[in-house]
Amino acid sequence: MVLNGGLNYAQTPSNIADNELRRAHNFIYDAQTDFLVTRPGTDCVTASALGSPILAGYYYERSATEAYHVCASGGKLYYLNGTSWTEIGLLNDSTTVPAFLTFNTLLLIADGGADIKTWNGATSGIYTTIPNSPAATALSMIKNRVVCNASDEPDSVYLSGPEDETKWNTSTEGAVGLKAGFGDMLAVNAFGVFGDDLIISKKGDQIKRIYRVNVADSTPANWYVLQVSGNNCAQNAQSMVGTWNNVFLVDQNGFKSVKGVDVYGDLQVDYIGRRINTIFVAGTRCDFANYLPSLDAIWFGLGERIFCYTERLVPDTGNRAPAFTNIVFQQGRIRSAYQAGDYIYLCGHNGYLYKLDESVATDETAPAVTANYVSALRTKTLTFGGDGILKKLQWDLRPKKEGTAILYAYKDEETNIALKTVTLPPEGEYLYNATGDLADATGYLYDEGYYAWVETSRSRVRHPQMALEIYTKSGRVGVEWVKAEIAVVEGGE
Repeated sequence: MVLNGGLNYAQTPSNIADNELRRAHNFIYDAQTDFLVTRPGTDCVTASALGSPILAGYYYERSATEAYHVCASGGKLYYLNGTSWTEIGLLNDSTTVPAFLTFNTLLLIADGGADIKTWNGATSGIYTTIPNSPAATALSMIKNRVVCNASDEPDSVYLSGPEDETKWNTSTEGAVGLKAGFGDMLAVNAFGVFGDDLIISKKGDQIKRIYRVNVADSTPANWYVLQVSGNNCAQNAQSMVGTWNNVFLVDQNGFKSVKGVDVYGDLQVDYIGRRINTIFVAGTRCDFANYLPSLDAIWFGLGERIFCYTERLVPDTGNRAPAFTNIVFQQGRIRSAYQAGDYIYLCGHNGYLYKLDESVATDETAPAVTANYVSALRTKTLTFGGDGILKKLQWDLRPKKEGTAILYAYKDEETNIALKTVTLPPEGEYLYNATGDLADATGYLYDEGYYAWVETSRSRVRHPQMALEIYTKSGRVGVEWVKAEIAVVEGGE
């Protein structure tokens, strides 16, 4: 079984496809190879924790030489100065999760205050507001205009004057104000961009809707608003993201996408997360949904669990297939994840900032405090007409980081039998990455790294059904496929 189908909670463990998984804990799909690998460990970036949870983080690139990590915590805005946070200024309150946008070299902050706030970096150090701008909590950009909602005006969407974040007068400054679903009195709470369409999410206590505004025409008077869905919306401004030529959103009842179709309406909502949407229950809150380019994946956080969504190319059909895994960090709840350069940063509910580190297989929960984390992959449950006897089991493994794994056979969801303990080797180093002179090397070249290998177990298990699992207690490993030789015996035990 090639394990490229990701998680499937929507069906019973015996009914999922052969390539799907019942458990994919702390594994992600490698962006280059498409096989599963234990997620990287984490380093603690900040020397001390902020006194309140970090509600949101953002990487503000002001220029090619000036960039800042920015976060919101405890009603204040901070930037990272070395390993410590430096206060920029006050936010409107300590509970609203602000939206961020880089526009015209400025950082725009929508925190629900009377006007949109701006900051232009530590070098200039100006933190101010844009007069007469909306009281926004959601931000986006389309056609070189800033897009925002107005938290004190149901239905309203505003677009700034072209290429100017300070122009908001719709009569004299070229700004545009429109009503999406005029009169339904729902709050505009999130935006996405799909080509020339601005996707608008609206949310009420019982009703939720998605609209689109087509801005292809150079004359705003020719723009038009259409309803895309009457029963879907994003939970908040942080739970809608555009990538792969789609807009994805986390609704109260699942992970969905707004995608192009070749039927009437040309845009439709797809329940793309149908395989994992059963985990959504009343009150499930999404903290963030962000695309992480280095992983070619969307991460969205639900409490202490983060789901990783990616789309893999299927060679036989040329189509893109969805796949989910989930991860949990030893730090607990992560409120935001974003990429800066080649690294992915995590904002902790505990007030620390972290980054993923490919070189480690532990979580640094606080400075100099590390903890191992486990990872596990479990296949579908194989069922037999009579008893099945597992005669031989093989896992195709790829070295990543030294540690220990256990191969299990599960008779049911709770009962397992340990088949073999596996020592995981380190990844080693490619010859073209070596920096020293070959003449100075003292060891054998073949001792410097490890290849992919097939781990075999001949332990026997007899049962009418079984699932197969690899469980790592420490270290990291890549996994592509698993094979099992099973003899079926008529009748029961």
